[in-house]
Amino acid sequence: MKAAQKTSGGWGRWLVLLVVGLVVMSYWLGWWPGAHHLTVHKLYRQLASPLLRLLIYMGAGLLVGQAIESLGWAARLGGLAAPLLRWGHLRRECGASFTAAFFSGIMANTMLITLYQEGKISRREMTLTYLLNSALPVYLLHLPTTFFIILPLVKEAGLIYLGLTLSSAVLRTAVYLIYARFRLMAAPGGESAAAGTVQERKEGLAREIWGKFRQRFTRVILYTLPIYLFIFILNDGGFFKWLRDVTASHIAVGFFPMEAASVVIFSVATEFTSGMAAAGAFLQAGTLTIHQTVLALVLGNIVATPIRALRHQLPSHMGIFSPKLGTEYLLLSQGLRLASLVLVAVPYALWG
Repeated sequence: MKAAQKTSGGWGRWLVLLVVGLVVMSYWLGWWPGAHHLTVHKLYRQLASPLLRLLIYMGAGLLVGQAIESLGWAARLGGLAAPLLRWGHLRRECGASFTAAFFSGIMANTMLITLYQEGKISRREMTLTYLLNSALPVYLLHLPTTFFIILPLVKEAGLIYLGLTLSSAVLRTAVYLIYARFRLMAAPGGESAAAGTVQERKEGLAREIWGKFRQRFTRVILYTLPIYLFIFILNDGGFFKWLRDVTASHIAVGFFPMEAASVVIFSVATEFTSGMAAAGAFLQAGTLTIHQTVLALVLGNIVATPIRALRHQLPSHMGIFSPKLGTEYLLLSQGLRLASLVLVAVPYALWG
């Protein structure tokens, strides 16, 4: 019965992928009212190339994560974060994903779902570790890039802005750990049982890693491809541009000068660097004060990041976890991130 259900589910996913592929083909051929005629160059540059890159990153993360788990290294890798997570009653295996998140979010997520599917951690432990991974580790992962963009463009205002966003990430990390300490039972000590049995099954280890990787990566592809193609159609059809314009039009309110509202609009309507460049130009011209610039950038961050997360993170989250769980996790992490940013920005707005 289970085998039949599994086969049926597999065929169902392939059927969804086929339907979405036909929809993309019909869109490319211009059969939709108002559809864009896509060129081969545009398909390669905006669809095939970034999709291939995403699948390579996801595949590498899944393979490394599976190897770490099968080799029994998860507990050892988790030992790097053991003192911190032990206080939060999280297992050493959770620490492996937490440590990996400082280097790759995709690898951390694939390790996390692998640990959960193999029964090494509970659903609540997976959720709390995911939230921890999306707080300080993700912030520090992107900090080198953002720091060297922000500092030359907005200088002192940029340092204050980074301080606020860092405070937001630290606040979330602390809240998640405190919540975990009260909601989870103390994790048992000692090494993972898998670590002691690696030598006994060395011969079949490569086969086991490759078999599990192939099975899970196939599932990841079957979920990621349709979602990525669907978001590509929405983007090419102008949905995200419309969403940015609608959002930006509600930002130009009275408590900011019009120039500050423009900074926010730049942040929402284009990319991160453009918003910083606009802020730097207004700041250097004396049109905006440091205080106004910081608040405008924070507001732009609050509005723009969820839209970018929907475009860039939703396909990988749905592929790694599942459509339902990946969407829930993304919405939860983004909602809590925005709440924490508001909490640290309001005192600065009032007394900064």
